[in-house]
Amino acid sequence: MIKHTMSIRSVLVFFLAVIAVIFIAVSWQFGVSDPKTNPSDNPVVATIGGRPITLRQVEKTVELPLYLLETQRQQVLRQAIQKLIDRELLDAEASRRGLTLPQLLEEASQSEAIARLASLPAPVKRLSIDGQKSSLDLQEQARIRQALLVSLRRKTDVRVTLPALEPPVLAIDPEGDRTLGSDRAPITIVEFSDFQCPYCQQSVKVIKALRQLYGERIRIVYRDYPGPNHPYALRASEAARCAGEQGKFWEYHDLLFDHQSSSNGWDFLALAKKLGLQQHAFEGCLSSNRFRERIAKDVQDGLELGITSTPTFFINGRPLVGAQPLANFQALIDTTLLASQPQS
Repeated sequence: MIKHTMSIRSVLVFFLAVIAVIFIAVSWQFGVSDPKTNPSDNPVVATIGGRPITLRQVEKTVELPLYLLETQRQQVLRQAIQKLIDRELLDAEASRRGLTLPQLLEEASQSEAIARLASLPAPVKRLSIDGQKSSLDLQEQARIRQALLVSLRRKTDVRVTLPALEPPVLAIDPEGDRTLGSDRAPITIVEFSDFQCPYCQQSVKVIKALRQLYGERIRIVYRDYPGPNHPYALRASEAARCAGEQGKFWEYHDLLFDHQSSSNGWDFLALAKKLGLQQHAFEGCLSSNRFRERIAKDVQDGLELGITSTPTFFINGRPLVGAQPLANFQALIDTTLLASQPQS
């Protein structure tokens, strides 16, 4: 009896194995997806000779522009949330006191506490015209309204729970010949910059502050992205690379930003002389235009990533666009460092 039972079980196992093999083969041949994946989440949006292009494939090529659009949407939503909160606070306070909103603001204008919050020297004095008080002018009304809202927010539990936007991780080449920091640093910041861009100039101090804060934990990689609206930027990129041939890229980088002008270019030879560079070698390099191709490669890489403005930074692949304050860099760096630590 035991032998018979084992025989049946063996046949059943063999039969199930055959079914599994057939299913895998059919799935591979006809492209059956994982049953956990909903095809509607990744529809085919185009075909070329019968070969499909899916929505995710398309989205992968425009991750940065889509993220920037979503960032704008997030800002609009936050502004709308704040307006709704303000309206609710004012309406609730007016209802509690049995006043209309104009009456509430008129009354608030006579408050010493509200006057201080509005940075007014004293409560607003109302002039009587034909026995009636004149209304607040628009500027006074705006200041009183804002001060009243500050007061109401201090007394009310207000919480905004809109989920934070998670930046994508883009495939960025972390290598480069113009770097600062250790190759073993856990954080690599790739910067696409333009020497004639005023926002890039603002970011120089921030990057230096980051290097002081994080030391060898961060590595900086500089990439050229001279804009077509900056006529001297391309030549400045070439000059900085020529200085780099003599081991002075970063020093020349700093001088270019220190002497940046909104309307004029630079005296590249004078800056080279200031750094003690070999003038003949520098001038020969600059006149040869031999770095044009490398700069064009940086620009092409930036275009493929979807970069539309400078500076654009990638912190271990996560984008940070524009002249951002130090705190925004720290938040992204600290989050990335924390995520890279082994879980206990």
